[in-house]
Amino acid sequence: MHSGGWDLIAELELAIGAQGAELAMLALFAVLLGIGARASGLWSPRRRRRLQTPYPFPRFERYPRADLTDVGEQLRAVMTASLQRRKVLNFSEYRAFKIIADDLATARKGYRVFAQTSLGEILQSPDRDAFRSINSKRVDILIVDRNGWPVVAVEYQGEGHYQGTAAARDAIKKEALRKAGVSYVEVFSTDSEDQIRSRVREQLSQNKAVA
Repeated sequence: MHSGGWDLIAELELAIGAQGAELAMLALFAVLLGIGARASGLWSPRRRRRLQTPYPFPRFERYPRADLTDVGEQLRAVMTASLQRRKVLNFSEYRAFKIIADDLATARKGYRVFAQTSLGEILQSPDRDAFRSINSKRVDILIVDRNGWPVVAVEYQGEGHYQGTAAARDAIKKEALRKAGVSYVEVFSTDSEDQIRSRVREQLSQNKAVA
């Protein structure tokens, strides 16, 4: 070690004592060793190397969604998709539908029964927000008179029907139908055939009296 290094160590001994000087000497030795190795080319700092691959990673780009306001895109979507038929009503709903339809057919008063009818098909409003709020909502069973006017909407309440927002949706339908002059009646999974007939007949008689 050259004389400048020993002089530095001697100064450190005076400043921090013998024990501290020993630690300082070790640190200085490590620094000088590193400088010498770097000067001789034995060591050089490593540079970060970017990962090189023969196949660069693909860039994931978000493909634009189809414009379904275009009938051509609608046709393409249908042609490329798989579609299956499904029941209009489940078993219990269809049971109620049959009871009502058979009873009205026996009465021979010109009533007709429809299933799963959209409110947007039977109600209208100049208020755009109100119409959008009901347009896609449906009634389980709809009764129309001999002239095609909706007169009674029947909602089937099965087990667990009031889950989530079902009660709120039914309240919207009920209020919309009431304001339009269409009667609303609920039938339940626990109702007998006679109870279902009685509820519907009562609503039809009230509707006839109002008309």
